[in-house]
Amino acid sequence: REGLTFPAMPMDGGQPNYFTINGRAYPSTDTIRMKVGETLKVRFIGTNNGFIHPMHIHGGPFEIVARDGETVPESARFLADTVNVGPGQRYDVVWQARRPGKWLIHCHIGHHTTNNNVEEKGGGGLMVVIDVQP
Repeated sequence: REGLTFPAMPMDGGQPNYFTINGRAYPSTDTIRMKVGETLKVRFIGTNNGFIHPMHIHGGPFEIVARDGETVPESARFLADTVNVGPGQRYDVVWQARRPGKWLIHCHIGHHTTNNNVEEKGGGGLMVVIDVQP
């Protein structure tokens, strides 16, 4: 098939293979618009589908501020650029817009950023664009 970019990974029952953020797969996800210096709180929630999603944000590290509904004490917080979100897990992270540009939030598993194993407009699935203006 034209446009096929990754080997097909059959899902249970032969269902289409789509991963979503807020119920949408990229490029239908909403672009987040920010200005330099603003902060963004992101809640990563792992669904019970058996996958671990290494979620990554471009444009600088984020701080993990809560895990599974429990606030991480200030003394235990750390900066990361990727967090592995397993089934049933939840991470709250805070990311600061450090410089202008278009930055991605995405999963680091290749077929999780395609739609039924096909890229649309440069990706798919678990991807969101952050558009940071000066």
